[in-house]
Amino acid sequence: MFASTFREELAKRQGHSVTISTFNYGQSGVLAIVEADYVTLVETPGYGLYEVQNIPIEAIQSAFFPA
Repeated sequence: MFASTFREELAKRQGHSVTISTFNYGQSGVLAIVEADYVTLVETPGYGLYEVQNIPIEAIQSAFFPA
């Protein structure tokens, strides 16, 4: 129940900057894709290369959207 509500809320904020924390991971980036069981976070340190992280929704402990 909570996972579906959380997934819907994340889907509304697709394309925005986010900081996602899991048990052993914390990173900031742009929330690119929200799927049924994972989200894709694009880490952008500035100009140049970027990294793409696929994070299971069940593993997310918190998500912070800066203003």
